[in-house]
Amino acid sequence: MVSTHWQQQIHLAQLSRQSSSPHHHARAAATLSRGGGSQPPGQALQSPGNLLNGSQNGQNTPFKVLGVRRLEGAEGEGLERVQSEKPKDGRQDWAALDLGGQGIRNLNLALFNYQFLDKLYINHNRLTSLPGAVCKLGQLTILDVSGNLLMALPPEIGLMKNLRMFLVIDNNIQNLPPEMGMLYRLEVLGIDGNPLPDSIKNLMAKDGTRGVIGELRDNGPVPVPPTARDWIVLEDKEPEKDSAEEGIFSVVSYNILHDRYTRVYGYTPVWALQWDYRRESVKQEIISYDADIMCLQEIDLATVEDFLSLPEFSEKEYTGFHWPKSRAKTMSEAERKKVDGCAIFYKESVFKLIDQQPIEFQHVAMNSGLLVADKDSLKNYPDIFNRVATKDHIAIVCFLEHQKTGNRLMVVNAHIEWDPIHKDVKLVQAGLLLGELQVMAEKFAKLPLPDDSPMKGQYTSGKKIPMLICCDFNSTPDSVVYQLLSKGFIPGEHSDFQGYKYGKFTENGISHPFGLKSSYANIGELPFTNCTPTFTDVVDYIWYTTNSFTVTGLLGEPDKEYVSKVIGFPNAHFPSDHISLLSQFQFKKVNAG
Repeated sequence: MVSTHWQQQIHLAQLSRQSSSPHHHARAAATLSRGGGSQPPGQALQSPGNLLNGSQNGQNTPFKVLGVRRLEGAEGEGLERVQSEKPKDGRQDWAALDLGGQGIRNLNLALFNYQFLDKLYINHNRLTSLPGAVCKLGQLTILDVSGNLLMALPPEIGLMKNLRMFLVIDNNIQNLPPEMGMLYRLEVLGIDGNPLPDSIKNLMAKDGTRGVIGELRDNGPVPVPPTARDWIVLEDKEPEKDSAEEGIFSVVSYNILHDRYTRVYGYTPVWALQWDYRRESVKQEIISYDADIMCLQEIDLATVEDFLSLPEFSEKEYTGFHWPKSRAKTMSEAERKKVDGCAIFYKESVFKLIDQQPIEFQHVAMNSGLLVADKDSLKNYPDIFNRVATKDHIAIVCFLEHQKTGNRLMVVNAHIEWDPIHKDVKLVQAGLLLGELQVMAEKFAKLPLPDDSPMKGQYTSGKKIPMLICCDFNSTPDSVVYQLLSKGFIPGEHSDFQGYKYGKFTENGISHPFGLKSSYANIGELPFTNCTPTFTDVVDYIWYTTNSFTVTGLLGEPDKEYVSKVIGFPNAHFPSDHISLLSQFQFKKVNAG
């Protein structure tokens, strides 16, 4: 008995073989757009939804056909495209290209400059190879290469992260590249009419497209690991003797991706998402840095206790402070240990603890006076209740003293709202964080110093306290949050407040007195710190007070060639969707007394 999944393969093959005439899909779409009666053969191949849902209404009409023009190019042989009328405003209003049934033997590489395409039909030609450059067409949702003479598919096909339908029917393909396991959005894969291994055909018959993609993803060979990230020595490093004596120390910031948030990474091998595997990878990575301070986000108490119990941590004399997200308050002790939050680890041989405090943004918004003068006034600002108080993000602060030099510093670890829709909440949380840090800094400035401390007379106010802010701010370098930290002020009428009312913040603006700079701004920031198929950009930072520290070194970006061959993290070599940051600092010399 033929399975449902293989019946679909047979149906796909029948439709494909009926679509061999020149420009079949474009002409079919034109017929339908003119109201031309019943659906032409093969019209279902213009939408994976038609095949999956059994739709035969022919409403998908992606082509606007007015004529055909030959594209010039050295490698072109019969390269033609359906051409639409160019709109008067210069916009591109077509996104599908039908080169089917033309007897084409080679593809003009100019084709791959059409990066706006979402459908490409090069079926029923004489192609013997598919260039890896096809991956440049990153917006493609449908790619039909059926009825050619292909013997293999390029591994770059796995980079086409938006593919929903991929048809390779009636070729000579003998195997599928394991990189196709990254096609996590693929809904329809047509493979009939190829001398593929029985194992692939049987899996397609049993579990369909998702089963084949899952097999390629989970059981393919592990890629070659990336080369080590470069260490960047900055020119403004002060003369060094003994690092500890000179006040040189290193800091890591790293969102390690909590286990509860791993379900959305459909392109990652299942085994590479397992916490046991990722835990070992995270542990090995952070231990290799041998940093004096480590700030980790999305880490739960169970993991903190686990790490601190390891010989690798105890040998380096690490201790730590952890605080979970505010939701943990309503949970049992066992469940509380599984709630992610922020942790600061530091070497007791390098720093000693003076004080440590959590910052819960919910509590600060309602009780600190930063937004409104008193609790009675809160009723006039429902947006504080409805938007900010519903989020349970937190930050933590450790006030440390450097053992060798006597310098004191505030180390902050923060994680704020992620959703771009809530950019007002991000800005308010950043403002609340900076407001609380001002209060804490003033408090810490009043703490007594030992009689023999060389820092006597240095901490006369809170803004004189050296400060490091490690954070996943979920905000890019062109964001208002970045502007607030780097410039020190955001007006109350800023558009990112989105018209919501947040008391003093929207009436007077947000400001802070700290001269802050991102450590990676010294090299123009990294290309990215978060890498997924739908978002790749910088959102993680290590900020420092410029009057207190010099940045002497930075860990560089990941291997560019390696990154060009994946659609996102996590994977076998990167245990989180974020990468780690590592900065080396030196306390600036101060005048005694």
